[in-house]
Amino acid sequence: MFDLFFLLVILLALGVICFVIFKKFPQIVNLDLENLSEEKTTQKKREIIANRMDERGREIKEGWKKRMIPLMRVWGKVQLKFRIYVGKIERLFRHEQTIKDKEEQKVLTTTEKEKKLDELLRTADDSFKTEAYDKAEELYISVIKMDSKMTTAYRGLAETYLVKGDTEEAMQTFGFLSQLTPNDDNLFMRLGEVYEEQGNLEKAIQCYQQASMINSSISSRFYHLAELLLRVKQAEMSLSAIKQAVDLEPKNPRYLDLLIESAIICDEKGMARAGYENLRLVNPENHKLEEYKERLGKMS
Repeated sequence: MFDLFFLLVILLALGVICFVIFKKFPQIVNLDLENLSEEKTTQKKREIIANRMDERGREIKEGWKKRMIPLMRVWGKVQLKFRIYVGKIERLFRHEQTIKDKEEQKVLTTTEKEKKLDELLRTADDSFKTEAYDKAEELYISVIKMDSKMTTAYRGLAETYLVKGDTEEAMQTFGFLSQLTPNDDNLFMRLGEVYEEQGNLEKAIQCYQQASMINSSISSRFYHLAELLLRVKQAEMSLSAIKQAVDLEPKNPRYLDLLIESAIICDEKGMARAGYENLRLVNPENHKLEEYKERLGKMS
């Protein structure tokens, strides 16, 4: 009985062992110890080879860098020499061109030079009229290079700058021209017009005054000057300007009209009444006569 009990225990233990082995059998079968060891060895070899290749690559790269440094220095020197050479060539070309220009000018006689200037100026003016402004600018500058005192070229150049919208360059050119021709009343009138177009009435008035001082025989200038002075609330100066216009043209209705207006503002009743009587004789149908008569009646 006792032997049978031990036999059953042994059989039971063997059954448990078999069960466990049977359950783990697929994993045990897939576990190839030899191949596992060989795979680890192969992986290690690959890592060592890769590290050696990286190290060798770095050594080659450093070697090329060391070899390239002298070449880069040589290339830098070549570039520097080339730039110096190009600079010398440019300076030499400019120098030769300057000499050539001077020689060409020396070769020309006075008559030939004047003829060439006239041709250039005429072509420049034609280019301006046909709105070829870039060409006109170039030609006017060429004239000025040949003759730095050619005032008509400066005038044309300034007008060209204006139509191109280069106002600053235009005013600088006009300013330089006014130094060359300080007694050119037409120039100051043109400057006054430009300033007036820009809305700078103060500058415009100064230019118109300068033009009127240079040439005091043009009544329309005094009239326009008087108008501007009245606009900027300078009635007394306006009255002075319009008086000069009336002295030049005593029967001009527009001048008499502005004279009366300025005189009333300045409380100059005698002058205003004299202007009124002259306007009534010159233009009895003038619609402002009644208005002026009423305003004169209110003056002390």
